[in-house]
Parts: sequence; structure tokens; C-alpha cells
Amino acid sequence: MKKKIIAVILAASFIFSAMIIPASANTVVTNPAEQTLYTVLDKIVDALVGGIANLIIGPKWEKKSDYKAENFYEGSTFVKEPSKSAKWKLGYANASLLTGNEVGGGDYYVGGSLSVTKKLATAQLDDQKVRTVAISDGRGITIFSSLDAYGMALTDVRGIRAKFAEIAEKKGYNITAVNISALHQHCCVDTFGMNGDILSALFTSSFRNLFGLEVPSGQNKEFMENLYKVVVNSMVEAVENMEEGKLYYGSIDASDLIYDKRDPKVFDTNLNRFRFVPDNGESQETWMLNAGIHCVGMGAAGTVLSGDYPYTMEKYINEHANANYFYVEGAELAITLETDGVEVDPEIEAKYGDRYARTVAYGNKIGERACAIDKNSEKEIEPILNIAYKEVFMPINNNILKLAAKGGLLLNKVVRDGFDLYVVSEVGYAEFGKNYSVAIVPGELAPEIAFGGADTAETSWTGKDWEYPSFDEVTGDKKLLVFGLTNDQVGYMVTDNNWHSFFTENEEIVSTGSKAGSTMTEAFIDLYKSVIK
Repeated sequence: MKKKIIAVILAASFIFSAMIIPASANTVVTNPAEQTLYTVLDKIVDALVGGIANLIIGPKWEKKSDYKAENFYEGSTFVKEPSKSAKWKLGYANASLLTGNEVGGGDYYVGGSLSVTKKLATAQLDDQKVRTVAISDGRGITIFSSLDAYGMALTDVRGIRAKFAEIAEKKGYNITAVNISALHQHCCVDTFGMNGDILSALFTSSFRNLFGLEVPSGQNKEFMENLYKVVVNSMVEAVENMEEGKLYYGSIDASDLIYDKRDPKVFDTNLNRFRFVPDNGESQETWMLNAGIHCVGMGAAGTVLSGDYPYTMEKYINEHANANYFYVEGAELAITLETDGVEVDPEIEAKYGDRYARTVAYGNKIGERACAIDKNSEKEIEPILNIAYKEVFMPINNNILKLAAKGGLLLNKVVRDGFDLYVVSEVGYAEFGKNYSVAIVPGELAPEIAFGGADTAETSWTGKDWEYPSFDEVTGDKKLLVFGLTNDQVGYMVTDNNWHSFFTENEEIVSTGSKAGSTMTEAFIDLYKSVIK
């Protein structure tokens, strides 16, 4: 509800009021007449927002035709068979991202929901970390870093890559790719920048942009400087910790722990695991876990810092399996945690409240589920890691996001082509062995885009079919996983025919626009065809 209110505030420069917004967080509208009404309202709001955005002097965005990629990795050559001497090598590291000043030490905004007041951290319950895996099939090293963070814009991803590249060159590392993911907790220090001082952004941005002054965002400079350093150090440590071993894939049904709040009801029902077992028989295993479950146990509007359920999940796995923990989100648009039936600790509830107690209970439950993956049913993965990337230009046809960009709250890389704006992003495709594929996507992907089951013309909002194959269909008989919110945060990507009204859903508000789904799908298909001959 708050997100809708803020969207309207942004939309009409604080003229619209909350009374025109539906009371529920997700309003189901199936009547064609109502859908038409909402569509008309959307066009009115979009026009008003566009008019307001046009009054704001924007930054000096680079021309699309002049843009040149920096700190972009194309990936590896794709092979179908491992070499005779190929062996998996993997290293792990983790570290805290917190400086100790987050509560009371300055303006440390909390990500998760927009606010017209300063949404600063008021307390800290647990840690906020980076977890890094360096992995190789013998042909080069690929880095995967996963951060407890609301989001990471491509500008910061490439900034971190640049700093790591300097060290990698000095040390002689052969780096194939560097991936940086956000677990999208709604209760962490804002690393994405969109949760800053909205009033200041809107009313001072023209002056600041005109004179080349810094535009306020939700990022804290001290925090981000430390984050860069800590993440880069974790990458170096992971590379230095690399050792030979075997890699296995296993999964377990977790559908009872997952709730899909938006039609069509499609999601990956599995908790997926790549398990690395060192050859020496002494070192800890490393578990690369993946599921599409929004990290919103602590809610979206709070000011208390927490790692949400991944923090407790890690603690459970460390204690019960003595394994290193790495977790990356999947296709989790509108997918959240199902806490009904989890057993809440009354002492934690009494001390910290029901929400935190349920988040802890959920973390323990899904950690327990990870530990229950049957090792006897796992499949050993051949030492092949194929990986490739493609840049993609996401058109910004959502004027709410355009207004945020002009106000300095959108820190993504933006280029212009005439009056049209684009977010520069990247999509990736990887293969682990011969039987497992990974779509690496820069935001919150609708699961039906990945796994199929999109609305047909009969059931869709627009009355049209979604005419693209799913990622699963594109990649064929390989098991498909999605690594979401990786290497950028471009917001929600729904199928074009399932783009609803701003007034009925939350997802449309924070999206580049109604073509986000098809733009990303076309880029993924093009990338796949370019590497699979």
C-alpha cells in the first residue's frame, strides 16, 4: 500500500492523494470494463508524470551511439566435453559488509520501500554479508559474489569489477567472469540508492543537474567505499582458497515454503544445490544454493537492519552440515516466503516480535530443508563451466522510473537516444557440466518467462498472447536454474501481456516498462543462439 502511495506522490508531484489507490496490495481485476478504466487512469497518470519529468533538468546522459562498454566480461568459449585433465577447483570466502556506524552514525537509509521521510536505520539485529565463490573448470576463474543487499546497480557492479581487475592483473589471475548478485533483502542498508530523500531529489535535482552537482540518493558514501573494499577482498580470498574437488547437483521440493501472490501461479518448486566436495577429505564442503523466494520476512517498510532469512539459513547450515554457505535468488517476481506452519520460538518472539521470530523460524526451516537434500540422488557434474554475456538496452517507458532517474534516485547506467532513455544492463547464460544451465538475469524475473505457463490471450490483461518461448524451452533438455538480481537491478520483468495497472499491482511501479519482459527475453534468446552452434 505504501509503495502505491509513494508512486502516486511521484506521479503527480504530490498532488494526487491516496484515496484514488485501491486499499489492497494486489487488486484482482477481471472485468474488462474495470480493466479499461484502469488502463485509462494509467495513461492519464503516465502523461502527468511524463510532463513533470520533462520539467526537471536531467543529468548529462551519454548518447547511446557513443556508449562503449567498460569492465564487461564476454565469458568463455563453449565446449561440449571436458579436457582429459579438467578438474573442478573452488574457493570460498565471506565477510561482513557493516562498518559499525549504521545505527546513529550518519544517514544510512534502509532499502525496501520508498518513503517521503528519511528512512534511516534505527537498530541492527544481525549481520549483512558478502559470500563469494571462485570456481574453475581449468580454463579460467569465474567469480560469484552474493550480497545481503536490496539491489546493486550495474554502475557499482562494474566499479567493483574494475577494482578487482587491478588486483587480478597484478596477481596473474585468469578471470573469465565476475558476477555480483543481491539477495534483495528489504531490511538492509540501501546499496541501490532509490530509498533516499525523495523530497530533496525531486525539488533540488534540476539545480544540481544544471550545475553538475551531486544528486542525493539513498547510498551512504562511507558504506559503499567499505563495501567495494570488502567485496573485492572476498574475491581475492576466494581465489586464494581454491582447491580441487568434485561438484554435484541435488534438489528438494520446497513448494510448501513458497507463496506466489500473482497470477499466473508459476515458480521453481525446488531448492537447488551445487555441492562442492574437496578432494582432500578435510576441507569444508561449499553449497551453492538457489531458490526464488523474496527475502521479505522482515517486511518492506521497517528501519531495523537484518539479513532476513538467509542469515538464519546460513547459521543453520554452518552448524548442522559444517558447510560453507552461498545463496543466490532465482526468478522471484511476486514470490515470497510461506511462513504458515513454521514453529516460532516464543523467547525470540517475546524479545524481538512476531515478524523477526517468524523470519528466524523460516530460515531454520529452509536451512533444514537444504540439509535434507539426498546425497544418494545427486548427480556428479562434469568439469565444464561455459559462460557468456550480452549487453542489453532496456527502454524506460515507465515515466515513474524516468522521474526517479532525473531525480537522481536511479543509479543504473542510463543512455539516451534522442528523447528516449535506456538502462544499460547485461544478461548471461551459463552451463555447469552437460546437464545444467543457468540464466543470469539482472533483476526480478517473472518465473513464467523462465519456466513457461504465461497467460494466454484469454486470461491476459491485454488480451494478447505471450509469443516467446520460455527460457526452459530455449535451453532444451538441460535443467534450468535462474540466478536473479545478478550484475544489475533493472526492477521487475513481467510478460508484456501481463502488464497491469499501477493501481492494481506493485510490480509495475518499479519496472523499466511494459516491454521489459520481451526485451530481456529477446536478449537471452540472442545470447543463447550466439554461443550454441
